[in-house]
Amino acid sequence: MSIIVPAYNVAEYIESCLNSLLAQTHEEIEVVVVDDGSTDETAAVCAAVARRDARVRIIAQPNAGVSAARNRGVQEARGTYVCFVDSDDAAHPDMVARLLAALSTAGAEIACAGRYAPFSASFEPSALGSFAAQTLSGEEACAELLYQRIPNGPVAKMFARSVVGEEPFNNDVRIGEDLLMNLDVMSQAEHVVVVDDALYGYRQREGSAMSGACAADRQRVVDELEQRSTPALTAAFANRIFAEALYVAFEGRTAALTVASILRKYRRTVVTDSKSLVQLRVYALASYLGRGMPAVLHQWKARTR
Repeated sequence: MSIIVPAYNVAEYIESCLNSLLAQTHEEIEVVVVDDGSTDETAAVCAAVARRDARVRIIAQPNAGVSAARNRGVQEARGTYVCFVDSDDAAHPDMVARLLAALSTAGAEIACAGRYAPFSASFEPSALGSFAAQTLSGEEACAELLYQRIPNGPVAKMFARSVVGEEPFNNDVRIGEDLLMNLDVMSQAEHVVVVDDALYGYRQREGSAMSGACAADRQRVVDELEQRSTPALTAAFANRIFAEALYVAFEGRTAALTVASILRKYRRTVVTDSKSLVQLRVYALASYLGRGMPAVLHQWKARTR
């Protein structure tokens, strides 16, 4: 069982992340840290942890981005299964054990935690209830991902090496690479099991990769989603493409992405699809009142919170 941790200039956070992994109740793990050209004390902090626990391996490479770091981790991993954990986050002590149990019980190739637990200072894992899981086909899991009922991230999931391959992430995609990776991998799986537990602590902080996103990045995600759309999942893909266009509308970025045309193309499907998120249907209805109305509604909601 391999846990892959891409790391770039996270000296302040990575020790607590690694400690949460080394405290797993399932102890037969390796932690593969890929130091992606850090210029702070990240390497020194990781080395100190590795000296204390031989289960930690450190791979150093020139800075190439999080996707390249994760791909390198997959290539270096020795386990039959792999997990991804971000270097400023934390894992519940039972994350590995519960995901492994879910895989075994369902005979699945992928296990997902259905929820994240946000934190800002320190992660306090909650007590887990009785085991509850839902088994889906690969196609059903892709639909749930597109409808935003399974979290996008590669984190809080466990993948069999047989479906994840050697290079699951597209190095050229700056944002949305996690969604695309999950779609590609889940589409190859016969079964995906979703565990109803918050097994992963997500640190809320400024300076994330998303803050540097531009309209061209969003355009790339839309293009990739449209290329992957299948007849069986047409409505689900329409929902997610509409949502990606909304992000651009909210940010006022229209140079690279013709927001209005994409909203017009997919809004009817969003409005009439009973599986659409209620909030997304409201924005789709607002778009009929004018191209700028979804952004106006979003700004009004932000002011009234």
